[in-house]
Amino acid sequence: MSAPVPNEAQRPAARSAAAGRHPAVKPVETPGEQHVEPPHAPASGARRKKAPVQVRAQLLQAASDIATDHGVQAVTLDAVAERAGVTKGALQYHFANKQGLLDALFEQTLERFESQMEARIAADRDDPHGASARAYLHSTIDETSPAASTNVLRVLVAAMMTDPEIRERHAAPMRKWTRPDPLPLEQAARLMICRLAADGLWISDLLGYQDLSPEMRDEVVRQIERMTIDKTS
Repeated sequence: MSAPVPNEAQRPAARSAAAGRHPAVKPVETPGEQHVEPPHAPASGARRKKAPVQVRAQLLQAASDIATDHGVQAVTLDAVAERAGVTKGALQYHFANKQGLLDALFEQTLERFESQMEARIAADRDDPHGASARAYLHSTIDETSPAASTNVLRVLVAAMMTDPEIRERHAAPMRKWTRPDPLPLEQAARLMICRLAADGLWISDLLGYQDLSPEMRDEVVRQIERMTIDKTS
């Protein structure tokens, strides 16, 4: 004999009884813990966009590499975008045109050079009056420290020699490194000679016409250094 079928009035009670026999199972949480749902997996093919600061740094590095390898004239928006692995539109989000890109490259290079000089001055323990001239000497000829950006600076200065517009735009911030020290004339002139000698070494490397042996070069640098120390103090 089949079981009687409950009428409509009896069905809610039957469901409640069933729920009581089979309560929902909840995850057990130990004291101090909170249940956290597992993170959803990212959609297939989704890519995380690069941060604008990272893209800008990549673009300046690409411009620096191209300028060092091929000269400032080779720094074009298309070449830099391709080297950095970004679209031209992404490049123009940061730099509207080539001049803006070159200005930013100059600014970055000069900031790094200045930071290098400041670090050398802070670490200098010799005659304080000649610390700035010594910092200029070693920051100018240093080819081992990436912070000095010496190779890039050489290329940019070479462009200043041949392009009056570039020279006009970027000569002013460079003058503060070579201005005379606030010292009596004889001392100030001696330190200026040291800076000019450093420029001579730097430009000879830039143009490649001087072939000094390592021993001769080191001795020239040592003699310039000695000139920056005031023996009468």
